[in-house]
Amino acid sequence: MRLLLTSFKRKMAGIMALLLFSPLFLLAQENITGTVNDNAGKGIPGVTVTNKSSTASAVTALNGSYSIRAKKGDVLVFSAVSYAEKELTVGTGTAYNLVMETTAGALGEVVVVGYGKSTRKALTSAITTLKPEDLNRGAITDVGRWLQGKVPGLNISANGDPNRRAAIVLRGASTINSPSGPFYVIDGVPGGDISLIAPDDIASVDVLKDAAATAIYGNRASSGVIMITTKKGRKGQSQVNYSGFAGFEQVSSRLNVMDADQHRAYLRSQNRAYSPADDNGANTDWQEAVMRDQAFTHNHNISFSGGGEHNLYAASVNYVNKEGIMKRSAQERLILR
Repeated sequence: MRLLLTSFKRKMAGIMALLLFSPLFLLAQENITGTVNDNAGKGIPGVTVTNKSSTASAVTALNGSYSIRAKKGDVLVFSAVSYAEKELTVGTGTAYNLVMETTAGALGEVVVVGYGKSTRKALTSAITTLKPEDLNRGAITDVGRWLQGKVPGLNISANGDPNRRAAIVLRGASTINSPSGPFYVIDGVPGGDISLIAPDDIASVDVLKDAAATAIYGNRASSGVIMITTKKGRKGQSQVNYSGFAGFEQVSSRLNVMDADQHRAYLRSQNRAYSPADDNGANTDWQEAVMRDQAFTHNHNISFSGGGEHNLYAASVNYVNKEGIMKRSAQERLILR
């Protein structure tokens, strides 16, 4: 009896082995195809597609398309650098498209440095990178005010004069005797003027704070370096973008001082008085006299970009009309890039 059972088990094992490796079993797997896109609808090349249920894997082509063997119930894993990993369970269909989200703060993020570009993982110096979405919002026409409060150690003091840019101190004491402001590098060109850049044209800002990061610029970088990269044209269909805003500014608080009548009363309490030649009986609120109740600002930016296989182009027009909070102060600016 025991010999018969052993023989039966061996025969069943052989039959199962034949089924598993026979063409009939392989027919249960199908060719699963699809496309992997980013948020903008563009195909992502180089995405690794792995079947959890087998050792099968594939890599997406330049247009994001892929093809892999799988059967119903198998789990496909999609992974790529700078993108969040995603899983997909195969159903009854054979075509599956997928959208992958970028991961924020990836260690492989490219950072602009003095000698060119590097990855954040390889950096050992103090560099802060900001994107347009990280900067301040509101009726702001000055790049300095965009950065205010966004970078540790970067001290920015805004000025009420609309024609005077914010004072920026990156390295050194914030005193009247402090060194000059940081050295600016715009699109790789040293010594640029940030007042000639429209905030809407900025693609990224890299703040280099320590000596190791700024060594290439010598003593010009003794007060730190701010590197600004502007938006460039991209290969593909031509694009026209418009952005604009309008807003009001007003004084949040005023100096609490005596008016003329209160000061006269105070002098009388001290047995003193103005000379008749100095007092004509006026009671002027000088803060009210020189300040506007509200200062109106409007900003308009229109840009054109695109390109083909052998050329890229980008152009922009920025118009700003900004009233200062002080009466008779204003700024009207037109920037063509």
